[in-house]
Amino acid sequence: MKAKILSVLILGILLAAQQASACPFCYGAKDGKSTEHMAIAIWFLFGAVLSVIGGIGAFSFHLWRHGRMPVEPHQEITEEDLSKYE
Repeated sequence: MKAKILSVLILGILLAAQQASACPFCYGAKDGKSTEHMAIAIWFLFGAVLSVIGGIGAFSFHLWRHGRMPVEPHQEITEEDLSKYE
């Protein structure tokens, strides 16, 4: 029983390894044009994602910094006794 399971497992691993190296791009051909273009696309998308995350971080820092600034005197809400208006 164990020999049968072991032989099926080995056969599955060999077939999976053959499918993984099916094309030169997946295999990692360094001289292929498609490999160079894919590397450029990956770096471009990496930069795009980092710029979006950086923009969110910069905006969050802007909100945090302006949230800690003191309020101008004409913008302060003063608490006054409103009972005299009733």
